[in-house]
Amino acid sequence: MAKIDQEEKNKIKELFSKHLKDEVNLLFFSKDEGCQYCADTEEILTEVTALDEKVNFEKHLVGSDKAEELGVDRAPAIIFLNNEGQDSGVHFYGIPSGYEFTSLIEDILDMSDQERIDLSEDMKKEIRAIDSEVLLQVFITPTCPYCPRAVRVAHQMAMLNPGVKGEMVEAMEFEELSESFNVSGVPKTVINSGADEQVGAVPAKTILKKIKDLAKTAS
Repeated sequence: MAKIDQEEKNKIKELFSKHLKDEVNLLFFSKDEGCQYCADTEEILTEVTALDEKVNFEKHLVGSDKAEELGVDRAPAIIFLNNEGQDSGVHFYGIPSGYEFTSLIEDILDMSDQERIDLSEDMKKEIRAIDSEVLLQVFITPTCPYCPRAVRVAHQMAMLNPGVKGEMVEAMEFEELSESFNVSGVPKTVINSGADEQVGAVPAKTILKKIKDLAKTAS
């Protein structure tokens, strides 16, 4: 049974035909055993990438050379590649279903044409000026209507600055990781493995201020 209904597919196909500029290549990481949502995630990617020849994905297993190269140790995982075929820093850990399916589609569109990124030019300039390595882990659940806003902020920052990694983490699928950061509500953005955090969906400027404050503290 299809994961995406035909009406939704038609809408996405139209969006892709209108707005896709450059090719978008994804890497999908799976496990042969012990991964409840790997098959479902692969099916979603198969259906999405069938809608336009500019969107493609390759499948790899956790433990493979490619997974080792990119530091992927859990599944399901989706890694967006940039135009040079390198890790863009835009990551999904967990199935992109429910409200997060929108994040996946919007990320594909933004990655194909970064002029679409809906941040002010001043904000883009400030994000591009970040000169430290930043990890943004956004813990979500598929039923959370506010979570995509937080995910999109992290992913757009990663698209704009190669030093930033933005990870969507499905809190229920990765319970141990969630517990290690005391995730009791979503969305929760954990910055640099717990150096700071933000609960709730907030504008990019709020996350940017926290990143800048951490950089000042470190210097």
